[in-house]
Amino acid sequence: MLTESASLENGQSLTSIYKRPLKDISDFRRPSASFIARGRALFWEGEEEAQKIEIVEGVVRAVRLQENGYRQILAFYWPGDVVMPTHSTHQQFTAEAVTDCRVVRSKISGVCRSDQPCGAHQVLADTLTLVMTMSQKNCVARIAWLLLRIRPHLRADLKRPDALRLQLPRADIADHVGTSLETVCRTLAEFKAKNLIDLPNRKTIRFTDLEGLARISNGRVVD
Repeated sequence: MLTESASLENGQSLTSIYKRPLKDISDFRRPSASFIARGRALFWEGEEEAQKIEIVEGVVRAVRLQENGYRQILAFYWPGDVVMPTHSTHQQFTAEAVTDCRVVRSKISGVCRSDQPCGAHQVLADTLTLVMTMSQKNCVARIAWLLLRIRPHLRADLKRPDALRLQLPRADIADHVGTSLETVCRTLAEFKAKNLIDLPNRKTIRFTDLEGLARISNGRVVD
């Protein structure tokens, strides 16, 4: 799950996500990582889930389906994030693998206790930030905001200097910030034309003007 916004935006940091302590006695008997193929669900909304899931590799999305059949992506989980069970008896969202993933599942005794981090609260923190962003920014500003927000999580593309692997599909970007796939594609092309970013291919991105992206994210137009 996203844990912080870009430092260029308001200088604020989001640190609501639970991180596994670096030194934990459980490390000595830690279970091996399992493989989750892209597009597969780690668990479904409404399921009972008495496990915490650490993302070792890949990206996972938290999704809720709307009554009209459309989906809303509430948050993303990144390597190092831990998906906790909910305090209720059933999961409040579906967790899906955006990319091929490796995860470590650890059994816990029933649902989270009140003194433990809760999976629903994890997603709620990101969702509240997203709701505020969607209410205060137009779709172009929201896309710039998301690019800056995910940038610290993107890994380098070894074949292209200064390029990062853009692991989120355009459709996921659209479903997260509340716009259409066409708008996302058009906006990314406009950002490239303005030399704010470069897109060597559909799966890589190079950030060439972070200040310009930050101005757009804050609602100011870049010529």
